[in-house]
Amino acid sequence: MKIERIEIYPLLGKLDEPFGWSQRWTNERRMALAKVIADDGTYGWGETFGAPSSMPAFHDAASTLIGDDPRHIGAIWHKLISANYQGGGYAGYISNIVSALDMALHDLTAKERGVPVSDLLGGKLRDQVAVYATGLYYTPDDLTDKTWARFLDEAQGYVDEGFTGMKMKIGGLSVKDDIDRVHALRKHIGDDIRIMVDANEAYDPMTALQVAYRLADADVTWFEEPCSSRDYNDNALVTSRSPVAISGGESMGTRREAARILKNRVFDIIQPEICGVGGISELRLVACMADAFNTRFVPHFWGTGISFAAIMHTLATIPQSPPAHPKEPYVNEPVSEFDQTPHPIRAAITDPIFTQEDSFVKVPESPGLGVEVNEDALHSLLDGYACIVIG
Repeated sequence: MKIERIEIYPLLGKLDEPFGWSQRWTNERRMALAKVIADDGTYGWGETFGAPSSMPAFHDAASTLIGDDPRHIGAIWHKLISANYQGGGYAGYISNIVSALDMALHDLTAKERGVPVSDLLGGKLRDQVAVYATGLYYTPDDLTDKTWARFLDEAQGYVDEGFTGMKMKIGGLSVKDDIDRVHALRKHIGDDIRIMVDANEAYDPMTALQVAYRLADADVTWFEEPCSSRDYNDNALVTSRSPVAISGGESMGTRREAARILKNRVFDIIQPEICGVGGISELRLVACMADAFNTRFVPHFWGTGISFAAIMHTLATIPQSPPAHPKEPYVNEPVSEFDQTPHPIRAAITDPIFTQEDSFVKVPESPGLGVEVNEDALHSLLDGYACIVIG
């Protein structure tokens, strides 16, 4: 079996209403999809984040795989990363590209064998994975309505749907207003629903610690990305002094960046993004590293059903950490982010659309990742460019 063709799709979905976080506002979602096709017609899908400017590099990397055996996933992963090792290039755009291709190779290989991806990873330890809702971004209403009515209505929707945890944004308003929003949320949803907050690198260490102490009164489960994500000293300082667990790591690339974070206990909770850390191969490896360092592992997710399926298969196979009874999400059982913000690409292209029940999502059982892509919808979302075909 050989790789005969690779197709790359730069996609753009426009939002009906903008939303924001501490660093910026957006009115769009972007993804780059990769379809790897073998000479017997078997194919697999992967995805990453990427603007059109990164497509030439995507083309160049994918071109080196034509003729390779797609089942040699590890060899291909190292081939791509090694070519960009010098100067730390492994943690830049190439890590995103490798992530998409690695997902696609797992999907293809599992389909060729007639098994779900979890079987390639050693077999499932659980049939379903706990999830929390990510939403509660800033909307224009939050800039003027200090009753937080829309914000609280959205939160109530997650409660009504059965979620047992939700993550909200802070850092985009004054410290006082953001703390007021957190406490308003806690008062509104009660004591039994977990609240996580994400600052998206909004603060310096001293402000972050002031915020952390004020968040503790709201029983916040974790405080995400308080400081610049790659300033390990600042984040480690906050982690060492905060009364609330500190999380981060969504922008890390490969095991090499994960190792520095874990070794220096930069965060209490490590949150790699499968679309950037290096795909399924590296997400599972980082999970094992986190287990060895007794650091909680909660993957970041902001893509479509393709990468979410890949996360589900990965989390189905990682051990309870630490092994203890009872099994409890957020304590010793895996948990995944489950983005609920508007995503025109995710809504249009993947079938099935994942749903949760009682804050759990079932791990797909069909061969491969267990999702199919609506290619008609895919072509309608191309970002002003034709599909890039290699081979």
